[in-house]
Amino acid sequence: MTHQKTVMGIFAYIDDLLKALKFMAENDFKVHTVYSPFPHHEIEEALHLKPSSVRFFTLCGGILGVMVGVGLVVYTCMQWKFIVSGKPIIPFVPAVVVGFEFCILLSVLFNFGGLLFRSRLPRLRRPEHYDDRFSQDHFGILIQCSETDLDRLSNILKEAGAEEIHEVDR
Repeated sequence: MTHQKTVMGIFAYIDDLLKALKFMAENDFKVHTVYSPFPHHEIEEALHLKPSSVRFFTLCGGILGVMVGVGLVVYTCMQWKFIVSGKPIIPFVPAVVVGFEFCILLSVLFNFGGLLFRSRLPRLRRPEHYDDRFSQDHFGILIQCSETDLDRLSNILKEAGAEEIHEVDR
């Protein structure tokens, strides 16, 4: 049984990184992480990423917000037993306004919480293999492969234009 190895390739240009990602997809290598100093849609397309699930957190927050807002209006009207003089006991327009405000509030809070949860933040320390150049002007790709494919992977990364290739301990 072969052990899994992790290799880090460092690139100066995004075109080289995209070429390496294309080679990884063609040769069935598992891309673990891509480091970039800025978000780039072509990286997402090359990795075939699915849309973020944070939107479902926002949807749940919005639905819960409407229910809480309308429920608060209903509870308040029923608890205080207002004298309404022939008008509805539970007023429709204020319930809509309060429901909308709670919808916005809880959507934002759930969105922020979902973002933190899905991106596993806060990270209290950086991974040991992280290079400070990834925050400035270089790109990195972390790839997992078997020991037998290590030389082939290194050749593919060099062919794609990697400046440096390191074996990483994870």
